[in-house]
Amino acid sequence: MDARLESLVERCPAWLAGGGPDADVVVASRVRLARNLAARRFPHLLPVEEAREVCRQGRERLAPLFGDGAVLEIGSLSAPERELLAERSLASRDLLDAQRPTLLFFNPAETLGLMVNEEDHFRLQSLAPGLDLSAAHKAIRPLSRLISRSFDLAVHPRFGYLTACPTNAGTGLRASLLLHLPALARAKTPLQNALQTAQRSYLAVRGLHGEGSRAMGHLYQISNQRTLGTDVTEQMQAVADFGRQVAEYERKIRGVLLNEPSNRRTLGEDVQRAWRVLADSRRLTTIQALEALSTLRLAALGGADAELGLELNPSRVLWQFFQMQPGHLQARVGAELDPDARDQSRARLLREALGIPHPEGT
Repeated sequence: MDARLESLVERCPAWLAGGGPDADVVVASRVRLARNLAARRFPHLLPVEEAREVCRQGRERLAPLFGDGAVLEIGSLSAPERELLAERSLASRDLLDAQRPTLLFFNPAETLGLMVNEEDHFRLQSLAPGLDLSAAHKAIRPLSRLISRSFDLAVHPRFGYLTACPTNAGTGLRASLLLHLPALARAKTPLQNALQTAQRSYLAVRGLHGEGSRAMGHLYQISNQRTLGTDVTEQMQAVADFGRQVAEYERKIRGVLLNEPSNRRTLGEDVQRAWRVLADSRRLTTIQALEALSTLRLAALGGADAELGLELNPSRVLWQFFQMQPGHLQARVGAELDPDARDQSRARLLREALGIPHPEGT
C-alpha cells in the first residue's frame, strides 16, 4: 500500500475526532465547490492529453497550499486503496472510477481536499466537526481564491459558475451534513417524516458515502439541491437549519427511549444483544458491525452503557464505524482480502478495539 495511505489507517481525521456544535447528532459538515476551466471541455469529454495537462497545471499551481499533505494519481492506486479514500470521504466514486487522468490532494488533517478531473475540472472540499458549515466554508475560501487567480474559470454573467451537471451551476456549492440518527431509526415513522421534510425542503438525502450509497449504521447525508437563484449563505443556511431541527428531534426521541422505563429496558436488551453479537461472532459483515456499533453509540450518549457495566466513549465508537469498512480493514491487515476473510478480520479487530475477550477457539 502507498505509504501516504498507510499512515491514514490508524489516524482519526480531524473532522471525526469529536467536538463541534451538535456533535452528538451531526458528525461532520462538508462544503464542496465545483469549478471549471473556460477553455477546456468538461472532464468526461477531454482527450487524455488535455486531461493530463489539467492535472499537471493543478499540481504545479495548487499543491503548495496542501503543505505536507498528499497528492495522489488515482490511476496508480489499487482497489483497496481507492476504497480507503472513499470511506474517509476524501474522494468520490466518480473520481475513483474515472478512466481519465485524475488527481487527489488533501492536507494532513484531511479537512481540505481537491479532486482534479472528477465530474468538473476542480472539486474543492472542506470538512469540519459537528454542525459548522460556516467553518468549513471559511476554510475552503483560500483554495477557491487561489484557483480563481491561477486559472481562467468558466463563469456566466447570468448563470454563475458553469458545471458539467446543470444542477450544480450557479454557486457550484454543495453543503452537506453527516448525521447519526439511531433514535429516529428505532422509531421508524419519525425518521421517515424527517427525511420527507428534507426532500420537501429541496434537500437531498443519501447514505453514508453519498449518492448511491446505503444508510449503514443509521448514518445519513443531507445536502442542498439548489445552487442556482440563491446565494451561498442561503444555501448553507437551509442545510444548517434542517440539521438543527433534526438534531433536536433525534434528542427528543432519544429522551423518550432513555427516560421511559419500558423503552429503557428494551434499549438495554438491545445493547446487550449488540454486545453479544460483537463478542461471539467469528464473522461480521459491514452492515452487522455498523448496526451493532450504532446501538452502542446510542447507549453511550444516554448513559445506558454504564448500567450494563460497559464504558463506551461515543467518539471512539464512531471511529470504529469507519475502521470496520472494507478499505480500512484491508489496509490494517496489509493485504487484499476476499469477503469471507474480511468478515473474519472485522470480527477480530472490532473485539480488540472495544476490549472484548476473544471467543474460545479464535
